[in-house]
Amino acid sequence: MAANLRNNAFLSSLMLLLLIGSSYAITSSEMSTICDKTLDRAFCLKFLNSKSASPNIQALAKTTLDATQARATQTFKRLQSIIDGGVDPRSKLAYRSCMDEYENTMENLDEAFENLASGDGFGMNIKVSAALDGADTCLDNVKRLRSVDTSVVNNSKGIKKLCGIALVISNMLPRRS
Repeated sequence: MAANLRNNAFLSSLMLLLLIGSSYAITSSEMSTICDKTLDRAFCLKFLNSKSASPNIQALAKTTLDATQARATQTFKRLQSIIDGGVDPRSKLAYRSCMDEYENTMENLDEAFENLASGDGFGMNIKVSAALDGADTCLDNVKRLRSVDTSVVNNSKGIKKLCGIALVISNMLPRRS
């Protein structure tokens, strides 16, 4: 009997935690609203579904910026590795230009985090737009090369998609007066 009561208490507590936890998560309707405004709805839904435990839109914005920053850092390191490994002068120039773009991209993302933390959705939007431009410019620089590193191209495309999600989210955040 005592074991049965403990099991019931445990199950009741677990149900309460699940109910409380799920009531604060981003809803599928909110995810659809966000993804409908991006250029790649399928990518957006896959990304957001993997992050659906975010308790609110600000947390989702941070999670999206975290993923974008991680990919930008990974791309920067890959570009450094390519240059250090030795490439032809034309490719080296293109990849060095990409490194410069990614250095700016990471700085813009750092500032986007600051804007998010201070409650400035508009400021976040501006910095995420600048980060997106950096990835886009890098793609323009390397697409003219004969042999292009696929990880740089794929990461740059992914960053553009993640920035697109972050831009939509930033438009849902409060505007600082």
